[in-house]
Amino acid sequence: MIVDPVPDHPLLAGRREIGRGENTIVLEGDVVNGQAHVFKVLSSPIDYAYYTAIDRPTGKHFPVVYADHGTAGRSSSGFPFHIVEVEKLYPLASSGDATELASKISMLFFDGFEMWRYLARDMGRIALHHLVVTPMGWAETVQQSLQALEKFSVEYDALPDLLKADNLMIRKDGTLVFSDPIFMG
Repeated sequence: MIVDPVPDHPLLAGRREIGRGENTIVLEGDVVNGQAHVFKVLSSPIDYAYYTAIDRPTGKHFPVVYADHGTAGRSSSGFPFHIVEVEKLYPLASSGDATELASKISMLFFDGFEMWRYLARDMGRIALHHLVVTPMGWAETVQQSLQALEKFSVEYDALPDLLKADNLMIRKDGTLVFSDPIFMG
């Protein structure tokens, strides 16, 4: 869990903190045209690329990014803090289609992770590749999203993580979203 305080920046002043991850602080944003926004304060170059790179994964199962608001100081890890405004996502419900899909993805990812654990650093990428190439009956949008995530993880030397609960979230309409499925190796 990131231990840094929220950076001093006019855009973040007075906003309620709603979550933290290894490299991210999430602050409540505004509601714009009926859509709730959040500000993600990112301290990892990989996370920043996931949200802002031109070739980042996009589509139905990836977060909508509204704006890159630049930097706000440095994190204790030495990387600059980047402020990115994205759609607000929600934890998985206790049941439902998205929860079942997320559970299946996480379980199969974990099984692949265990199968390839002797390959150390690359076991997560191989587990993700297994999800991409093995017929699992995914909907086409899920299959395309897994392929895009695999491509991104290889091109950016990122490690996939589809195990943590906050890495798979949902929109209000119940759509599964890969909210934070990578980390730096």
